[in-house]
Amino acid sequence: MSVSTAAHAEVSIPFADIPPAAVAYYDVTGTTPAEIRASIDAARPRDPNDRKGVDGLTSWEFNVVWKVDEKGRCVTTLADLNFHATVRVPRLVDGDAPPEMRARFERYLQSLLEHEDGHVRYAWDHRADVAAAINKAGCTGAARAAQRATDAIAAHDIAYDKATDHGATTIVPF
Repeated sequence: MSVSTAAHAEVSIPFADIPPAAVAYYDVTGTTPAEIRASIDAARPRDPNDRKGVDGLTSWEFNVVWKVDEKGRCVTTLADLNFHATVRVPRLVDGDAPPEMRARFERYLQSLLEHEDGHVRYAWDHRADVAAAINKAGCTGAARAAQRATDAIAAHDIAYDKATDHGATTIVPF
């Protein structure tokens, strides 16, 4: 899947193969690098873990349901895990931005989406860890086990952002 931004260029969504993941845009304006950067800085979200302003922010959640099987055990499957992710990134809405500025913004946005894909994909790929934790814990510990498994996935997000300085080492600068 690719999307057109208001600036008329297209970027591909690296996590488009994960259907419960969506992009939510915050609008930015400007026709020069300084104007666009200032608009991004003014509108960008804050990471809830370290309160730093970040150009892109991924949030995800698991809604977990488990059942009691015929042997009285609490069990779940991947089908019982509802996953949803939202990735917030900037969208250049200034139609007066020159073509070279729109192209530069799109290169930046593509690299930002690729960084955020690391968050989405890790959580998606590790949803089986949540199911396994529930299945191992039994009924009395299922909720705590699900939370511990989810916390481990969230810890990876924090480590990933620390290792990449919130993507500064991988994102094309703008």
